[in-house]
Amino acid sequence: MLLPALSKAKAKAQQAVCLGNTKQWGLAQSMYVDDNNQTFPYPRYQVSSTADQDNPSWLAINGYHNLSQGEDVWFNALPSYVASKPMYAWASTAANIALFRDAKSIFTCPTSSSQGVDPVDQVAQPPNHKNMIPGGRPLFGYGMNSKALANEQINNINAILKTSKIIHPSAFALFSDVRNRSLERPYQGAADNQDVLATPHNYTTRFSARHNLGGNITFSDGHAAFFKYDYVVADGVKNPEVFPGKDPGNSDINWDCSGKIVP
Repeated sequence: MLLPALSKAKAKAQQAVCLGNTKQWGLAQSMYVDDNNQTFPYPRYQVSSTADQDNPSWLAINGYHNLSQGEDVWFNALPSYVASKPMYAWASTAANIALFRDAKSIFTCPTSSSQGVDPVDQVAQPPNHKNMIPGGRPLFGYGMNSKALANEQINNINAILKTSKIIHPSAFALFSDVRNRSLERPYQGAADNQDVLATPHNYTTRFSARHNLGGNITFSDGHAAFFKYDYVVADGVKNPEVFPGKDPGNSDINWDCSGKIVP
């Protein structure tokens, strides 16, 4: 009788720590934009880079830093604002890389850390995720919204998000829990998306339900909150006009800076 109660209490404590992490990301981005002409960092390495946008390796992160590149990506640009190590600092030595997974940092969700990597996701061939093998790359607990400019028709691959573009700051999703297990349920994304895990950028197709069937979201005004998965992600039933896994168009969670539904 005691074990289920303890397990539930532990899960709630982990969820609370995770929410605290997402609030830290909100604080960091608020200070960053004030220092950078109201401009946000990039959610990922740009297409013109040679790094894998979904799965940047430790080697690539360290190499880019040594070449004075990639400093404007969120995971390098924001941590120092809240007295944390940027990702390039974790990537600098083999010892730091070894410490990253178990370290209590704002990069790491305590629930995903306690779950560990599912053996099925370490298989180095399709349909499983070949990049979830520990040590090869940082496994992100949180991702930055990659759909902020989805409705802006911008052809420039280096288009930058500015605060002036955000119509509803208290509703614009900036960071959120990102899936780290292909077998995690509920999941409404496409079958071929199930192996996109622990990535540095996020959207509804990668939103995690690891906390009591939901996850945490940080908004561009700096606040963070918990939401159930089935509220954040369309299931194709309650919103039959929206494809399963996509943005259901809730007014309090905008994935595009304009407030429009992400296509």
